[in-house]
Amino acid sequence: MSMPQLSVAVFAYNEENGIGACLDAIGACAQEAQVTVHVLINGCTDGTEASVRAYKPSGFEVVPVVIRRGDKSNAWNHYVHEVAPLESATHVFTDGDCRMVPGTLRGFLSSFGRHPEAMGCAALPVSGRSQTEFRAKLARGREMAGNLYALRSEAVRRFREIGVRLPFGMFGEDGLVTMLVKHDLDPRSPRREERIAVSEEGGFAFEPLSPLSLRDLKTYRNRKMRYAVRRQQANMLYPLLFEHGVSAMPEHVVDLYRARHAAMEMGWNGLSTYFDWKARRRIERDLRADDSVKQAERAHLYS
Repeated sequence: MSMPQLSVAVFAYNEENGIGACLDAIGACAQEAQVTVHVLINGCTDGTEASVRAYKPSGFEVVPVVIRRGDKSNAWNHYVHEVAPLESATHVFTDGDCRMVPGTLRGFLSSFGRHPEAMGCAALPVSGRSQTEFRAKLARGREMAGNLYALRSEAVRRFREIGVRLPFGMFGEDGLVTMLVKHDLDPRSPRREERIAVSEEGGFAFEPLSPLSLRDLKTYRNRKMRYAVRRQQANMLYPLLFEHGVSAMPEHVVDLYRARHAAMEMGWNGLSTYFDWKARRRIERDLRADDSVKQAERAHLYS
């Protein structure tokens, strides 16, 4: 009996030293399906491309996809609309610094089999200091974390047919895709929680940050900035889509800022208040700029 075809999209930005471990982890799951891995080498300034091309897979295929402008939403669009093989039963999305564990691909396929109404499937973390809390949050809310999730082929086909593209520069593609899938790609329609399944099998691991590492402290700072910008972007974008549907989706976040900047919020948010203030200043700077800001290589602004 032939195994189902499964396509994996790996988002890789400057993962020269870690992409091999990511691919090894996928390889450890390769017996669970007929696997093709598309590594989205987006905006890299290191040797990620060379590392991917030098990698020797066993039991699965690796396809390098070089994208000049490194933005995760842009890379997501490129995969869904230009690269994704629609003959694949399932499309898995994961970050290059994550490690899926054995059973993950089988878990996605099994979950989709048990839940025919589901168009997306969340994976759960198996590592990290807040693992229990993070797992509970994803499972309770049926949320797909950008670290690792899956879409049924029908969902990818609908994104392509309708022409839904995420705004360039949008942080939190996982939350936006989760919302769109739950609303059947029309945010004006009723929300259907059953459109997202949760797989308890397999999952993803990642290296925890250390407060003793200057590099990790910088990573933590940048992560907090991404979260702060993401919150403001969501405050602007989601009400727009709930009112007007996906036809109102802006092409670039600067277009979103210009149309909806009044929706930004600022208030006490504990220790995150500083990052909220910095995020607002960054957005206001983009608002004052001309259209040339939309051509900037601003992909990994806080990476």
